[in-house]
Amino acid sequence: MATQQSRPRIGVLVLSPDFVKPFRLFHFRRKEMESQEVKYVGVDCGKKSIEVVRINSENSLERRQFSTTESGINNLLQWLTLNDIVGLEAGSQSFRIAKSILNKGVQVIVLNPGNLATIYQSLKKTDKEDSLKIARLIQRHPIEELPTVPIPNDEEEDNRRLCSEHENWTKQLTQGKNRLHSLFTQAGLTQITKKHLRTKANREISVALLPSRYQKEAERILKVLDLVEQNLKLIEKEIQEALKKNKAYVQTIMSMPGIGMITSLAIKANSISHSLWVVMSYMGDCKRFSSAKQAAYYAGLVPRVDISGDTVRYGRIINRGCHSIRRVIVQAAWSLVRCQHGGKVKEFYQRLYLKKGAKKSIIATSRKMIEVLYVMIRTGKLFDSMPENILNRKLTQYGLM
Repeated sequence: MATQQSRPRIGVLVLSPDFVKPFRLFHFRRKEMESQEVKYVGVDCGKKSIEVVRINSENSLERRQFSTTESGINNLLQWLTLNDIVGLEAGSQSFRIAKSILNKGVQVIVLNPGNLATIYQSLKKTDKEDSLKIARLIQRHPIEELPTVPIPNDEEEDNRRLCSEHENWTKQLTQGKNRLHSLFTQAGLTQITKKHLRTKANREISVALLPSRYQKEAERILKVLDLVEQNLKLIEKEIQEALKKNKAYVQTIMSMPGIGMITSLAIKANSISHSLWVVMSYMGDCKRFSSAKQAAYYAGLVPRVDISGDTVRYGRIINRGCHSIRRVIVQAAWSLVRCQHGGKVKEFYQRLYLKKGAKKSIIATSRKMIEVLYVMIRTGKLFDSMPENILNRKLTQYGLM
């Protein structure tokens, strides 16, 4: 008798709610984790528009364009999510946009454009491509490997702007005096030198000597020079008031020979020799520098190094860093090596001068000054070879006592 072929049995598995609940919870949490996955946003800022691209988890691209107005920035903030990491180049509007993004609680990275060879050496350079390259850059590299730029607070930014304004007006003053001096050369009055054009009274006396055909042009230049000098006085008064609010900091920086009022402000951006103001504006409390060497690198006062095997070559100083700090510190170094209270820094210059000459030695001394200033700012200690009476006289000279 033929046996009947067995048929597969169909059954129903009934699961209890207590058994299913953990799986539902896992599925929900997995979706939540996927929705919270980090996404990378590249921003390219133009004068009137902002090109933005987001790289999603599937490497798909989401592009947007916003205006640089307040309403445009608000629309950008609404589009961003808390899971985004935003990257943008440092530029004229970058800090304003970066601060707005930070206030929303979104991580933002401001990149140094001088180190972004991946953008500037590419064949296809458009705003859309630049934003995508920035997004790819922050996606592929940890933040420690990126050429980042610290975002200044409002006070530091205002002080830096004041530094730049003072520098620009000073350049205009020099240009105006040079134009006026060229008129005397054209008129054959070569006995009139630039020393005769330093003060308003001396300029007016000198201009009276010009032939009538040069008088009108000279008078117009005099009016411009008067306006520039008035603006410089207003700026220096504003700087002086800012410095008075930071007396302890100012006293520390001013104890370094060669540092004047404007130089100090450049270091902290708070605080009128140009050197004091510049130091204050750009170096601040130095907490963002991990070492004195890093502060010297920020100022662009470190040499290029080429090491191959046992061969070590040191080249010229790097063409990077904060040019405002570098300029005023080099000027301050020339003053320090000529004064009698230069201490060990001056001795360092004198030893190096015998081997390297003046120019190389002054750059090395400038770096030494930056490193010493870093230690002074972090510890609050004064420059040890500066006599107290000389320091007090220096502070009184600038009205900072």
